[in-house]
Amino acid sequence: MSGVISSPEQLANQILGVWREDGLSWRPRVRWFPRVPPYLDEIFDLLFEPADGDDADAILFSDERRSAPLHNIRDFVGGLQVPMIDLGGRAGDFTDAHFDLMEPRTWAETARRIIKFRQGREALAPQYRHTVDPDIQILAHMYVSGRQLRGMRYPLTPEAVCYPGFFSASTIVPIADRLVLRGFLKKTFFDRLHECRTCRSRRLTVREECPSCRSADLRETSLIHHFHCAVLLPEDQFRQGVALICPKCKRQLRNYGKDYDRPGSAYICNTCDATSSELEVGFICLDCNARMDGEAAERVDLYSYALTDASIAFLEGRAAALDATMPDSLQREIARIHGTANVQAAVAEIRFAGRDELISSHGRSVFERSCDLFLENIRNRLGNAGSLHVGENIAYILAERFDARTEQELRTLVARSEDLLRHKLDARLTIAQRLGRALP
Repeated sequence: MSGVISSPEQLANQILGVWREDGLSWRPRVRWFPRVPPYLDEIFDLLFEPADGDDADAILFSDERRSAPLHNIRDFVGGLQVPMIDLGGRAGDFTDAHFDLMEPRTWAETARRIIKFRQGREALAPQYRHTVDPDIQILAHMYVSGRQLRGMRYPLTPEAVCYPGFFSASTIVPIADRLVLRGFLKKTFFDRLHECRTCRSRRLTVREECPSCRSADLRETSLIHHFHCAVLLPEDQFRQGVALICPKCKRQLRNYGKDYDRPGSAYICNTCDATSSELEVGFICLDCNARMDGEAAERVDLYSYALTDASIAFLEGRAAALDATMPDSLQREIARIHGTANVQAAVAEIRFAGRDELISSHGRSVFERSCDLFLENIRNRLGNAGSLHVGENIAYILAERFDARTEQELRTLVARSEDLLRHKLDARLTIAQRLGRALP
């Protein structure tokens, strides 16, 4: 910081000057969370404008607590499309920037984050800027912030994982998994944990246990192999004072390598006196104190998530959303494709524009028979060009190698299948969504 700061006005002008150099030419409109601190310096009134509701450029995080959990602050803050600025310096990745009056490097960081979020909001299609749909809220926040849903180990919550900058794990993971099935997110493996079957906590302590009584009260001892009588027992059973006496043949063991050797070790349970060469793995839940065998604890895979090209096109208004009610088989295939590199695929919808007219004139049974014949012909002739998935009122074709030629082949296939019908369905094919990345 250059020069001597003689007044709040001078410091504020210096900060505003840095902001202008970074492109922040206005006083940001802000909301406070959880509240305006009582010790607030008047300089903040010179730097920021108060805002209500969604009309804000940033949220100022001013929590005075020093040890409270941070994984769920976005559950309460809202405003997912504006940056959260940490004033206390303890929130780290849980907020989007740190602002400190006495640290000039944080001034520019704050300006850049506010500008980045604003530019991201402006690039969103207008209908998604103030959405209340939780699925689209998450997608829009990822797009505007440039953040992935990146998992982080977090022992202060029973889920033992959090996603900094987003909702708590219990809220965000079901949404993210649903968006994967819809083709909006792709997931990558993060970690595998074990979960308590009683309370579903993942805060488990792992311990070695006696195979006989499952006690963890164990002691390790060396094994002794007596060559003369071939006995193999723990050293405790040979030891008589300073001497080693075989408990089977009563001979004294004098020379290591000649009379005996030590082939390994064993464990003796102090609870039941059982001797074991291999122990079992057990878990104790730190939240409900339940004990379970290693095989009884459920394994849970954790993932991080990133936007797909399809979701970016959707958020920018360049593509329509995939139907959330599409068949499960298609959702699984889309999720698989999003995990595969160098794929150019597409989902085509087939809708029957003549449905209502045909039902009205000839009855539902005629319409259904015509549909069955049409879809049977599509399936028989589709071959390796794609897979057919039938929904309640829409049929889908997933083409994993999609280009202009494939699109023309699909349109020809639909037209020929329609020509074979006595009662026409007026089947119409549209490309609903493109998936993956172009082949090199």
